[in-house]
Amino acid sequence: MLDGFPRTITQATFLDQLLSQIHQNCDYVVNFEVPDEILVARLLGRGRKDDTEEVIRHRLEVYRQQTAPLIDFYRERQQLVSIDGDQTIDQVNQKLGQILRPKA
Repeated sequence: MLDGFPRTITQATFLDQLLSQIHQNCDYVVNFEVPDEILVARLLGRGRKDDTEEVIRHRLEVYRQQTAPLIDFYRERQQLVSIDGDQTIDQVNQKLGQILRPKA
């Protein structure tokens, strides 16, 4: 499981090449869908000094420019699974467990 990588199409292409070289594959890419306002509130609630609303909104803009294109990249490959991240932790964990559970 990789968290936070790849962040760009270039990195995703590199990852594909690397996985191919080591005879591994990527079955799924999980996208947690959470509205911006919920993300801002959650991050502000952490109380970290670098989590100002301006910084958080800038991070979201960088995400949209650099990382969001990966959604279509993996959707076209039929590897994308989206989970509603605006649920309780238990509900999100349950959905994630359903995705990661080995198929019989």
